[in-house]
Amino acid sequence: MRSDRPKIYGAAAALDGQEERRAGDHRGREQRSEVTPGGPPCRLLWLRTTGASPGDPPDERYYADEVRPAGADQDGHMTWQPVPGGLEGVVLHNAAEAGQGTHGLASGTVVRAEERLDRGEPPDFVYLAYAAVPPARLARIESYDAGYYTVQPVRREEAGFVDDGPPLAGVPNLGELWGEEAGYLAGPEDFDRYVWIFGTPAGWAMLLHPPRMV
Repeated sequence: MRSDRPKIYGAAAALDGQEERRAGDHRGREQRSEVTPGGPPCRLLWLRTTGASPGDPPDERYYADEVRPAGADQDGHMTWQPVPGGLEGVVLHNAAEAGQGTHGLASGTVVRAEERLDRGEPPDFVYLAYAAVPPARLARIESYDAGYYTVQPVRREEAGFVDDGPPLAGVPNLGELWGEEAGYLAGPEDFDRYVWIFGTPAGWAMLLHPPRMV
């Protein structure tokens, strides 16, 4: 057990006593900063978004409280409860929205988050999640040509994945940063590859980084 890890008790302490969390609340789209913590996560936790937002206009940051599973309701859906003495009002960064200028998670959304130390002086805890927001669709890779993929949107049914609308052409993978990575999602041909695509002002796109040996 780490007894030396600072813990925030109560919303007042989180929102009033940690003013550095609110630095740069008004952040224009041209001033977006990247959260780049180093090292492995300090811990994994569940966070539930609240209606408030650090930014104006809102961006990929959310205020959130720490929660834990509380069992299932009569319909079999998971229910959640606040963690006694848990975190309240921390700033959650949704990496799936970073750089897109969106703020699409509904208030009350529960996400799995990582608690990490940032690269500040002194280091501070940051909370990162990757939660896809609408518009997002599941699709199967069909082919690759000249920097773009053709994908087939699908939906899940009892029998498995079924096609859901016409194929989409001209979908880039923004995670292919080097020339030798281009088109890696198109093979091998013996396997179907399913990916998430998300909507941008320029059209549908993917953000999948190839595995690398560093």
